[in-house]
Amino acid sequence: MKSMMLSLFATMFLAFVLISCGNDGSKEETDESTQTNPHASQDLVYKAPGDWIKETPVSNMRRAQYKLPGQNGAGDAEMAVFVFPGSGGAVAANISRWIDQFKQPDGSNSADKAVIDEKVINGLKMTTVSLTGTYYKSASMMGGGDVEELENSALLAVIVETEKDPWFFKITGPEETINYWKDSYNEFLQSIK
Repeated sequence: MKSMMLSLFATMFLAFVLISCGNDGSKEETDESTQTNPHASQDLVYKAPGDWIKETPVSNMRRAQYKLPGQNGAGDAEMAVFVFPGSGGAVAANISRWIDQFKQPDGSNSADKAVIDEKVINGLKMTTVSLTGTYYKSASMMGGGDVEELENSALLAVIVETEKDPWFFKITGPEETINYWKDSYNEFLQSIK
């Protein structure tokens, strides 16, 4: 037991020395719009477009949150970023849940209207989904509570699969605003690494 404790102490001391020697005290300049999650099993780095406004997340379940300013008289859209270490659910289940948050004005099935695409960008498998309709925005991420009915809304979202934990980037808001930001969204996808 004593030799195990000495070995552990020696290993910790060596790690401290190596870390201390590698730090020259200088601070590296970072772009505030580049985000990583220190709690995830694999960090992602991405660059939000300069016109997106970084906000304080409204929930501790969100890793980041951005406002996409309204366009042509329409309101703002919002992007929420989620990652749940060790969980998060299957890709198809999450997409299905997002689709179920939308209803079509003509009563047709939202699943039939959703555009789902799989791609690989920077070596990462991504599944994107886009959809328009009436968005039933719940006060709770898991559903339930008060629900706000928002007509002429849209969804742009991507699930990025890493070695362990999926990352979720979900944009919702007025269709007019989201249509305006589609090119920026596609550039954003290219920045995820």
